[in-house]
Amino acid sequence: MSTLAEPTAYLATLVLFSFVVQATARMQHEMLLLACIPPVFVALIMGFVMGIYAGETFGVLPVLLALALPWPLAFRLGRRWTARDLLIAIYLAWAAGMVCALVALGFPDPG
Repeated sequence: MSTLAEPTAYLATLVLFSFVVQATARMQHEMLLLACIPPVFVALIMGFVMGIYAGETFGVLPVLLALALPWPLAFRLGRRWTARDLLIAIYLAWAAGMVCALVALGFPDPG
């Protein structure tokens, strides 16, 4: 496997989890905001742990860039899409983030 596979998997996971949190902050509907609790909870916990590891392993700058990258997209989608469409995007990003996390956590620990 390529040497870029591990950082790509970790940083893609952080981008997706960051989108989940930021898009939830743009949710306009109160009842659908309650439906965002499970994705945000998992994204915050997993994102925190993976961010710590990625920051120590790949550097802080790529991690900060990965966390800031979804801001414009989440802001734009929050203004243009309906709450239902935004909820679907949040759940899709959460599912894709969990798949990327599964791949990222499958790499062997540096020994």
